[in-house]
Amino acid sequence: MGYSILELVLRRLREENFTADIAYPGQKFPRITGPVAAVHIEKVDRASLTVTVEVNIICPAAMGGTACEMEALRATEILRWSGAVCIQNGCTYDGVSQVYVVAVLATFTGITEADSCSIGPGFSVYVNEILQPYALAVSEEEVPGTQAEYVMGQSAPAGISQGSCLWYLQLEELIPAGSPETAEPAGAFQLKIDTERKAETYYHCRWTSVKREFTKDGLRRIRKGISMLREEEPHG
Repeated sequence: MGYSILELVLRRLREENFTADIAYPGQKFPRITGPVAAVHIEKVDRASLTVTVEVNIICPAAMGGTACEMEALRATEILRWSGAVCIQNGCTYDGVSQVYVVAVLATFTGITEADSCSIGPGFSVYVNEILQPYALAVSEEEVPGTQAEYVMGQSAPAGISQGSCLWYLQLEELIPAGSPETAEPAGAFQLKIDTERKAETYYHCRWTSVKREFTKDGLRRIRKGISMLREEEPHG
């Protein structure tokens, strides 16, 4: 199973110093003394495989509506860079609670099951820091730069020398009908695979082939390429 969409949204907001929690927690809502983000699932569309999350940015009245709108705009940008299509609504005032509220609707392409909603297949792929939201699978093959060494006058190799490694990459995507393809990078690029446990980054990459297949579920795109350098960074 991939990331829980709610967990993903909360983690990204918290990483950017938002006080964020699940909306409707089943208990009395705490008194608001600073900006908070209340998150819940607004809509699940199983036909288009999308999940819409509503993020309510709530600010105390003393901060003013403009400050609440700016906090909401910051949240919108965070979610947009996390792969969502976002709509930020206007600011409203709750006179009973004495707070300003701005709702942000963030729609993710995801996977829905009987008891859960998740985004992606358990990882995120970025090309030059741009999320590839429709990634289905990614693979890499390490090819050591080895070659046989010969001694003059002998036909059989005398040994094997070790050179630089190459990594062959393959990224498979399923792009829903009507959705735009992400732009191809110009020249060499950086590819990052991010999971809950670690991040793998490939540098000096170039695509060597791009295959497109039109199916009833959308456009299946398979890109193959080569990387000259790989680095791994554990999370936590």
